Amino acid sequence: LSFSTFSGSTSDNFGYTATYDRDGFLYSGSSAFGQGYPTTTGAYQTIHAGGQGLGDGIDVALTKFDTTGQYLIWSTFLGGAGDELPHSLIVNDANELFVYGTTSSLDFPTSDDAYDEVYNGGTTVNMSGLGANYVNGSDMFLARLSSDGSDLLASTYIGGSGNDGLNTATGLKFNYADEIRGEVLLDDNDNVFVASCTASTDFPTTTNALQPTSGGGTHDAVVFKMDAALTTVFWSTCFGGDQADAAYAVELDDGGRVYISGGTRSTDLDLPTGAYQGAFQGGNADAFVVELTPDGSALTAGTYYGSSVYDQAYFVDLDQEGSVYLFGQTQAPSGQLIFNAPYNIPAAGQFIAKFDQDLSNVMMASRFGQGDGTPDISPTAFLVDYCDKIYISGWGSAVNGDLSTEGLPVTPDAFQTTTDNNDFYLAVFDINMTALFY
Repeated sequence: LSFSTFSGSTSDNFGYTATYDRDGFLYSGSSAFGQGYPTTTGAYQTIHAGGQGLGDGIDVALTKFDTTGQYLIWSTFLGGAGDELPHSLIVNDANELFVYGTTSSLDFPTSDDAYDEVYNGGTTVNMSGLGANYVNGSDMFLARLSSDGSDLLASTYIGGSGNDGLNTATGLKFNYADEIRGEVLLDDNDNVFVASCTASTDFPTTTNALQPTSGGGTHDAVVFKMDAALTTVFWSTCFGGDQADAAYAVELDDGGRVYISGGTRSTDLDLPTGAYQGAFQGGNADAFVVELTPDGSALTAGTYYGSSVYDQAYFVDLDQEGSVYLFGQTQAPSGQLIFNAPYNIPAAGQFIAKFDQDLSNVMMASRFGQGDGTPDISPTAFLVDYCDKIYISGWGSAVNGDLSTEGLPVTPDAFQTTTDNNDFYLAVFDINMTALFY
C-alpha cells in the first residue's frame, strides 16, 4: 500500500471520485458538509458556501495530494448557496483539473464567457442517503481549475428545465449513490466529453445530433462535446427510448469515435443492423453500449447486453486493437453471459464482456464474484491495460443496500485477505479472463 490517508475534515465528508496526473499526484472529489474541510492558502474558494442538505449544506471539496499522501498540494471548496456533488474528475497535461458534477445552486460560480451562466431549473430532489437536498432541482456543471488550485479558469452550467445529471429511475438506480454517475473525458486537444442522463425535454442538443429530443421515460442518456474553455458545445445528443435510459461512462477510440455505456429499460432503442443483441432481453434493465461518429450525428454500432433479469454496464474501455470491454452487474441465470473465458463463476453477480469494434460479436464474456446469483459490489473503476490485463474495483456493503464483499476470492499475495463484508474489492484478471491474476 503506497498511499492512504484520511481527508482531515472535521465536518462530514463523503468521497465520490478521484483521478491522477502524469506525475502520480492524486486528486479527490468529495462532498463537504461544512467549513471543517481543510483548504489551503490561496485556494480558489476557502469559505464553505452552504446549501440545504445535512449539516451546513454541501459544497464540492477538491484536493490535490502529493504522491505519498502526506501533504496537501492544494485544497478548495467549489460551490454556491445550494448543494452540489462531484461525479467525475480528470486532469490534462497542464495539470489543470476538470470537474463534472451536479448543482442546485442558482449562484454556482461560472466564468464570464461560459457556455451557460444561468441556472436552468428542475424539481426538488432530496437524496437523503447522500445528505444532499437539491431544492431547486439539478443542472450539470463543468469546471476547470488552474494547476495550483487558485483560479477557476472556466465553469458553466449545462441543462434544461428538468433535472439533469441525476440517475433516479426505478430499475436503473440499483446501488447506493447510483444517482451520482456519469463521466468526464478529455481528448488530446483538451476537448471535453461528458456522458450522463437528463430528465429535461429541452436539454441543449445541437442541430446535427443523432437524437435531438428525448425519447421519453424518466430520463434519457446524453453525451456531448465542448471546448476546453467551456464556451462552446460542439455537439450534443440524447440517446434513449420510451423508458428510462442513463449513460455512466464514455471512451474514445483512435479515430475519434465515441463509446458510451450504461443501463436502459427501453425496448425501442434505435440500434444499427448487425447488433450482437438487437432487442431488449427483459427484466428490470439491460446494459447497452453504442458507438457514435466523431461529430455525434450517427450511430455506427450498438447493442443491448443482458438477460431476462437485471443487467447494467457501468464502465466501457478499449484495448490497443480497438476491442470494446464492458464491466457491470447482472442477475442472469447461472451459466449465461459466459463465453470463451476460462475464468468464470457461473452464477456471479458481476460481468466483464469483450466485443469486436462493430459490437456485432462477443469475443469473450465472463462473470466473477461470490456466485450466489446477485451482485456483490457496486462498480467504481475499470481499466484494460496495454498488456490487456483487466482491472476492476468496487465496494460491497449492507449499509444502504444489499451488497457484500463476503466470499469474494482473493489471491495468496493479497494486501488484505479478510473482510467484514463492508469493504472495497480490487482485482486484476489475466488476458481474456484466463485467470484471476490478483
